[in-house]
Amino acid sequence: MQTLQRVLSAFVILSAIPIGMLLAYLTKDEKDIYKKYFPAFLWVLAILAAIFYTMNVLTALVLTFVFILVFTWLFSEKLK
Repeated sequence: MQTLQRVLSAFVILSAIPIGMLLAYLTKDEKDIYKKYFPAFLWVLAILAAIFYTMNVLTALVLTFVFILVFTWLFSEKLK
């Protein structure tokens, strides 16, 4: 059962990349507003995910998903 959970977690985390690219496409107007705030938000998410990997893996996976989503959203024009 734990193997299935790890595989599903990997698929969910990898789905953050196309979702982030889709959100970047849909929210082009808002991107200029939040570009100055999200790099600091990324650091907070990365640190919290690293802390929570020792305490609660599910919370850490959610934080990692949000980190990848925001990172992809923020730098999507550089990925093309």
